[in-house]
Amino acid sequence: ATTEGRKNKDGEWEDATEWHRIVMFGKQAETCKDYLKKGSKVYIEGRIRTRSWDDKDGNKRYTTEIYGDVLQMLGKRDDQPGGGQSEYQNGNNTKNQSAVEPDTVQSPEEDDLPF
Repeated sequence: ATTEGRKNKDGEWEDATEWHRIVMFGKQAETCKDYLKKGSKVYIEGRIRTRSWDDKDGNKRYTTEIYGDVLQMLGKRDDQPGGGQSEYQNGNNTKNQSAVEPDTVQSPEEDDLPF
């Protein structure tokens, strides 16, 4: 999910949350399974794909998914079981050269975050 704060028509701040369907394969999927939990902060970069199908009643249905190419775990070590910051890239299912093993990651400083 992505949450964004914005003012409503009355001028009061409210959160607007968009939910996303993420698709990961191979080593990245295993990393997600092993190290992420509900509420974990991650940065995912990938390709957007929309697909359609007919449901059992014959109605055309659509879903939009993000096929992840880059996975970067954010947050503090305590926030995630394997925690810290690590980056994995898809393609040939190898870790990005700048990545380190999750159990050896130090917590990133505020200046290290990509936003």
